Formats: sequence, structure tokens, C-alpha cells
Amino acid sequence: MMRTTKTFHRWVMLTVLPGAVFFSCKGKKDLLRLAPVHTGSSWGYQIFRNNRPVIYQAEIPAIAGHHPFSSKEEAMRVGRLVMKKLQHGESPAVSPRELDSMGIRPN
Repeated sequence: MMRTTKTFHRWVMLTVLPGAVFFSCKGKKDLLRLAPVHTGSSWGYQIFRNNRPVIYQAEIPAIAGHHPFSSKEEAMRVGRLVMKKLQHGESPAVSPRELDSMGIRPN
């Protein structure tokens, strides 16, 4: 009888619990939202996850020095790229090559 109970508990631990955890997390998705940020004379972007700010970017990333985006559209293009990376579980880092391919250069 004791052996049967241990076997049952082991079966529950190895099959039922992982399944319960999987299905309880499966329906929950992070809600990401991108918003432009006016920083006085330039633009930036902010990304929110479940209505909490996670990224605030007021300058062009991946370039040494302080270089603001030249337009709201530029900031939002980079913000969309970063948000797409987050949605795919990738690092949100932007490379100089990616910026160049989008035509974004410091003034």
C-alpha cells in the first residue's frame, strides 16, 4: 500500500503538476505597447509591458554620444523594432547596422 501511494505521488508530480503549470501560464501573454515621447526639441519612445514602463529611449541607441532622434517617425521605427524583438523573446538591443538599414543616422 505504501509503495502504491509513493508511485501515485510520483506520477502526480511528474505529469499533472507540469501540465497544470503549462496551461495556467499558456493563456497569459504580455501586453506590449509603444508610445512616442516628446522630449522638448526632439522625440523618443517608451515601451510598456502590461501598462508598466520597461524601456524609455530618448536618444538614438547603439551610437556613442548623445544623439536625439530627428523625428517622431524615426523614434517610432526604432521602437517598433525593439518591441518586435521583445515579442519574440530576443534582446531589445539595437545594432548600428540595424539603424543604418533603417536610414537612421545622428545629425
